[in-house]
Formats: sequence, structure tokens, C-alpha cells
Amino acid sequence: MIDTSGKWWTGDCQDDIDEYLKAYSEDNALDIKPVKCNACGSNALFVRLDHDEDVIQVVCPACKTKKILLDCEDIWDEAKPKAYRCPICKKRTAYHIKVGFSRRENGSVKWVYIGEMCTECKTLGSFMDWKIDYEPTDEMEKNI
Repeated sequence: MIDTSGKWWTGDCQDDIDEYLKAYSEDNALDIKPVKCNACGSNALFVRLDHDEDVIQVVCPACKTKKILLDCEDIWDEAKPKAYRCPICKKRTAYHIKVGFSRRENGSVKWVYIGEMCTECKTLGSFMDWKIDYEPTDEMEKNI
């Protein structure tokens, strides 16, 4: 259950990310998918990102596998990603991460939302979101 009483919303389970993303995006039909390590299955991941370029990479603390998410690999070389620290507990902590897809009438993705919950303080948030202005989006959607 989400606690909205403070400045920052907090959750008590990973499903709270779904509720947070739907409220944040104002899209109750948001198609939400979890992000997990493709090598070991861990769902608590470190994050590197560049807000200027809208790119995100996850790094598994358990097995050290790195993955650039969605369509971010296309511009990764131009980015200057930095390790993300929780703005509340100030730690470089792992996050539970989910991706929300807002869809066009034909089913392709029109907007991407990346939601997270800090594994330390349970603060909910959205690292970033961006508009998708190309089709088809099938390959991008598979890259989580």
C-alpha cells in the first residue's frame, strides 16, 4: 500500500510501482513490465542514467551483468551516464524497476515511463519518461 502522506510517496511492495506509475502518467491503461537481470533473475538493480539524453542502464549487484534498456543503446555512446543515488536516503542503492508503456490505438508505444522503488527507504519515483515518435516499437519493448 502506498503512503502518500509525506513529500515523497513510499511503498511496501514492488506492486506499488504499478500504482505509482499509473498515477504519475495519468494513464490507468498503462502496460507495466518488470525489469530483471537477464542473467540471474535478480530484480534489485543498480542504475546508471543520463537525464539529458534520456538513457538508462541497469547493473545487477549480484552477478555484475549490465543492460542498456529499451531504445537507449541507439544514443548510449553520446551519453554521460552516472550512478544514481536515492534522493531521500542518499545511498547508491539498488532499485526495483518497472517500465510502463502508454500505447497508441494500433498498440505501438507512444510514451515510456520508468518507475522505481528504492530497496532501502522504499521511496517511489520515476527516473525518467520520454515520447516515442517512431514505429514499430516491438524491438524496443522487448529490451527490458
